Amino acid sequence: MTLPVPLQRWFWRLGWTTGPAQRREAVATFPALVVCEDCDLVHARQTLLPGDVARCSRCGALLGRGHRLGPQGLLALSVAALLVFLMGNLTDIVTVGLGGKHVEATLPEAIAQTWHSGQQAVALLAGATALGFPLAVILLRLWVLVPLALGRRSAAFLPAMRALHGVTRWSMVEVFLLGTLVAIVRSAGLASVVPGVGIFSYAALTVLLAANHAAGLHGLWQHAEDCRA
Repeated sequence: MTLPVPLQRWFWRLGWTTGPAQRREAVATFPALVVCEDCDLVHARQTLLPGDVARCSRCGALLGRGHRLGPQGLLALSVAALLVFLMGNLTDIVTVGLGGKHVEATLPEAIAQTWHSGQQAVALLAGATALGFPLAVILLRLWVLVPLALGRRSAAFLPAMRALHGVTRWSMVEVFLLGTLVAIVRSAGLASVVPGVGIFSYAALTVLLAANHAAGLHGLWQHAEDCRA
């Protein structure tokens, strides 16, 4: 019995079935085609001008956006995102003053303290969404964009693009930023709370990641195909 394509895709991602590469089967790629993620309708890939939006003709799902920035501009965004990410984790998120004592904490220190206080689930969730997934998005984009900016296609381009597509949806820096700001406002009446450089760095990171996300992956596929040609 042959399973529907969506079920085959999920079983393969979960590791319950082997992929074509593991079965030593030939894997054909079609960069000139794009498949709708919602209904699996296949479309011909087209070059999108800045401001253009491509949607599925069957279900209306977003397929891609045209962006003004090329690989060099997107690479600059990713490098800037990496720099502010490092600043956000190496500098204090907030300084709390209570009873004449001041306590400063970086994000990794706050996550570690949350873990040691018995809130392991909260610590894991915060570490994944505010540290792990954003860093994975930045590093994967750099892996793809650095060779494209130099006019060639990176090694393992296809696995990197699949991984980038998967981790992007789990990067929730804006949720962490909003939660931190709410906590600062609510604590202002109980103690002296001063936002640190780290929180402003994460605000900049939110903007940079949003700009990267708005650019989408459609253009990267097109640039990679042009490099192969």
